Amino acid sequence: MLDNSFSYCSNESCSKKDICLRYTKRENRHIGETYLLLTEKECEKNNCFIDKKEYYKKMILSVIDMIPNDDLDKKLLLENCHRLLPISEQYNLKDKLLEKIKSLEKN
Repeated sequence: MLDNSFSYCSNESCSKKDICLRYTKRENRHIGETYLLLTEKECEKNNCFIDKKEYYKKMILSVIDMIPNDDLDKKLLLENCHRLLPISEQYNLKDKLLEKIKSLEKN
């Protein structure tokens, strides 16, 4: 059985590879990373599929909701907000992220 640790899948015949966060092409592999070759049936059974769109949207929403504990947290959160701006537009979250940036810069 597979655990919930993040591993990459390299099943090139998978029908979900274009929308799965776990899928990686052979040429993008790095030393020291874990690679699996899962059939779609195994993937479904073990709940291994991670939808890229859902994952990125949740990540952006998490950053928007995050409250920094101190100045260092605030600085790191602000950096993350700026890095996520280009992606946030795809999920209609750019305005919320810009509001978060303004509130962090203001305080």
